[in-house]
Amino acid sequence: MKNVLLASSALLLSAGVAAAEINFSGSARFGVMYDSTPTAADELAIHNRFTLNIDGVTETDSGIEFFARVRVRGGNTGTGTTSASGVSAPRVGMSINGVTVAVGNITGALEETPGLYDGAVGLTGLGDLNVVAITDQNGGNWDSFSSAGGGVNGAEVLFSTGAFGAHLSYSPVTDRTAVNASYNFGDWTVAAAYQDAGLNTDDKWVLTAGGSFGNFGVGASYGDNDGVAKFRVNGSAAVGSGTRVTAFVADDESATDTLWGLGFTHSLGGAVLAGGVVGDQDGENQADLGVRFSF
Repeated sequence: MKNVLLASSALLLSAGVAAAEINFSGSARFGVMYDSTPTAADELAIHNRFTLNIDGVTETDSGIEFFARVRVRGGNTGTGTTSASGVSAPRVGMSINGVTVAVGNITGALEETPGLYDGAVGLTGLGDLNVVAITDQNGGNWDSFSSAGGGVNGAEVLFSTGAFGAHLSYSPVTDRTAVNASYNFGDWTVAAAYQDAGLNTDDKWVLTAGGSFGNFGVGASYGDNDGVAKFRVNGSAAVGSGTRVTAFVADDESATDTLWGLGFTHSLGGAVLAGGVVGDQDGENQADLGVRFSF
């Protein structure tokens, strides 16, 4: 009788749940970095980074998916002592019929604009000089998921149907509202995004377009950062078995020099050898070389 009661209780507790699971995923990288900037702490430095995503998901019988994520992130660059890893604040939400609602450590609509990071080179991205929402005068001021901290404690709604996607986010901490919309047609995607400055003086508009044909990829992006314009073109090509070369050129109105980058990736079968070099807004160079992998 006791076993029957226990079984009945377990059945009642799980009656509204179709499936539940916890998933682990992540990535890591290590290598060396070079920086010719006179004020750089180290001209040549060792670099490493580790990321672990912990995702909890459950789905009800009615088809509603509830999810939560926290991230463990640690990394070090330089010749000094290492620092400890950190754990992010959670992002929690629900999804149904192409609509996702999330709160807490949100990803942010501007950050998630398709094509925003196109043209990235190197093991680490080398300062994200390819991103048109970052200029010499206006930095990367937008809401995004904090990998080892508290984030912006906001709310966001994502919607997708067929080839169309949209994302709206808001944080009372920064008072920023952001929205993006994108459309995919075959191997090509176009997107637009806007962010209200909120507590900062940094309104942003972003337009992106990119795609591929055969072994080649091309893209372009324009950003208006509170009146400071930045334009980028990028391209990539497969140049052998498992090897791809990527390059970008960007013009930043607030920068002294034209920004550029050249990099490569080569598949090691389970890991990737990556490296690159960039020229920054002051005409200085940064470079890196190393291996990254996912698990």
